[in-house]
Amino acid sequence: MNLRKTILYLIFLTLLLLPLWQMRTRHFKEPELTGAFTPHERPEWNAHDWFNGSYQTAYEQFINDSLGFHGQLVRLRNQFCFNIFHQTNAHNVVIGKDNYLFEQDYIDAHYGTDFIGLDSIRHMVIRTRRFQDSLAARGKTLVVFLSPSKADFFPEYIPKSQQRDNTENTNYKQYSKLLKQYGVNVIDYNGFYQSQKSHTPYPLYAQYGIHWSEYGLIKATDSLMHYIAQKSGLTLPRIVIDRNVLIRQPQYSDYDLGKLLNLSDKPLPSYPLCYPEWHWTADTMSPKPTLTVISDSYYWEVYNLGIQQQGFQGKFWYYNSSVYPESFTKETFTHDLNIKEEIKKSDVILIMSTTPGLRTFSWGAIDNLLKAL
Repeated sequence: MNLRKTILYLIFLTLLLLPLWQMRTRHFKEPELTGAFTPHERPEWNAHDWFNGSYQTAYEQFINDSLGFHGQLVRLRNQFCFNIFHQTNAHNVVIGKDNYLFEQDYIDAHYGTDFIGLDSIRHMVIRTRRFQDSLAARGKTLVVFLSPSKADFFPEYIPKSQQRDNTENTNYKQYSKLLKQYGVNVIDYNGFYQSQKSHTPYPLYAQYGIHWSEYGLIKATDSLMHYIAQKSGLTLPRIVIDRNVLIRQPQYSDYDLGKLLNLSDKPLPSYPLCYPEWHWTADTMSPKPTLTVISDSYYWEVYNLGIQQQGFQGKFWYYNSSVYPESFTKETFTHDLNIKEEIKKSDVILIMSTTPGLRTFSWGAIDNLLKAL
C-alpha cells in the first residue's frame, strides 16, 4: 500500500513539475496559438511596483503565458468547451447550427442592431455621388463594392438564441438601395451572392471561414475587373479558370475561423470545397493604370491574388489607415500621404466594405478625399 502511494505521489509530483521543466528547457516543440495573442513579458522588479502589488500581477501573467504546455492546455480546454457545451473561447466567434462559424459583427449587421439611421446613410451616399462626379470630371472612376456577408448568406445557421425578425433597417439594405438610386457605381456582391445561393455549382462560403470561399474569391475578383473595365474604359487582364478541384479539407482562409477556435483535435469535418487552378490573361496595359483601394480585410485576399501587380499599380489603404505595400517595409499611414497627389495619380478609386464596415462607410475617406479636391 505504501509503495503504491509513493508511486502515485511521484507521478503527481512529476505532472506538477513537468510544465516548469518545459518552461525552462522548451524540450518539446509546442504548437502556437492562432489569433491575436501577445505573451506578457517578464516584468522588471522595482520597489514601487512590488509594494503596490502590480509587480506580482504582471509576474503572474508572465508565468501563465510562458508556462510549459500552455498552448496544449488552452487547446484542451477549448476542445472540452466545444464538445461538451458547444461554446468557444475565441473573441467575436459564434458557433451556429451544425457548427457553422460566424463573427458576431456580421450577425449584428444582418439584423440591423448596428443600424445608423436612414438620414446618416443618405447623407453619406450623396457625398459619395458628389465625389464620383468630381472624379469623373477629371477622367477618373469611382467604384463601390459591397462585400458578401456569411450571416446574410446563411441566416438559417445563425444560433436560434440570436435569431430575430428580419428588418429593412439594416445598413446594408439601405446602402444597397440608395447607392443604386443615386447612381453611384456600385457592385452589390452581397445581393448577388444571395441570388446565386441555389444556383452556384460550388460553395461560395466555407463552413468554418468568415470570408468568401476560394472559389467565390476568384469569381468575385474577375467580376470586379470586368466591372472596372466597363466603367473606366480600361483594358484589364482577366482571370481564367483552367480546372476546378474539389477538396474536402478546407484550405487557406476557408478555415480561418476554425483556426481561431484553437482546438486540440484534428480539423473539423467539412463539405467539399472548390479550389480552382487558374491564371491571369496577358497584361495589355503599359504603363499599368493606378488603382487606390480603401477597404477592410475582405480585400486582402483579392490583393494576394495579384490584382495590383497584374492589372494595376497603386496603394491599398487598409481601413483608411495603414498604407500598403509601403507598410510591409515601413509603417505608413494615410495621414502621411498627400491626398491631393494621390487622387491625381489614381485612375480608379475602389471603396470595398463588408456589412459591419458600413457603420462607418469608407472610414472617413470620402470626407478626406472631398476636402482634397
